[in-house]
Amino acid sequence: MEIQKPNYKHAQAEAMRLLSEAGIDESPVNPIAIAKNIVGVKVDFVTFKPESSNISGFYDPQENAIFVNREEFPLRQTFTVAHELGHKILHEEWAKSSDYRVLLRDSHSEDDFREKEANAFAANLLMPRSMVDRYWERLTMSELSQLFAVSVPAVKARLSFLYGV
Repeated sequence: MEIQKPNYKHAQAEAMRLLSEAGIDESPVNPIAIAKNIVGVKVDFVTFKPESSNISGFYDPQENAIFVNREEFPLRQTFTVAHELGHKILHEEWAKSSDYRVLLRDSHSEDDFREKEANAFAANLLMPRSMVDRYWERLTMSELSQLFAVSVPAVKARLSFLYGV
């Protein structure tokens, strides 16, 4: 089986399209409002069964809903909503297939190109380059985390990707 590479440009373009459609050009970006008001996806915070507690969330195409683990740290939940919205926008047909369920049970393989695309979509939606460019050199990681309402590890990953720092 051929390994498919993530299409980061497409993930970025779709995130930028949604931000533009929502008229958002300031942080923090509220992915819940975008999911509900722009895309028409329901977002529910739920308690998962103990055997599924390591799952941050998932997109259910049958219910057109994103389910988020209410036990997760709030800044993690923000990224989870954006990530799962990425699956809705970028991978809805895959999400409707049985492959998605298998991946869900395995708590998402980080090697899967769709997971990388959903992460890139989330990063671009929550921390678009135009916004990051304004602040990254003058704010600390902690301040950027607060500004963008994402975790410090998410900020670090984004800065590394954008600027190699």
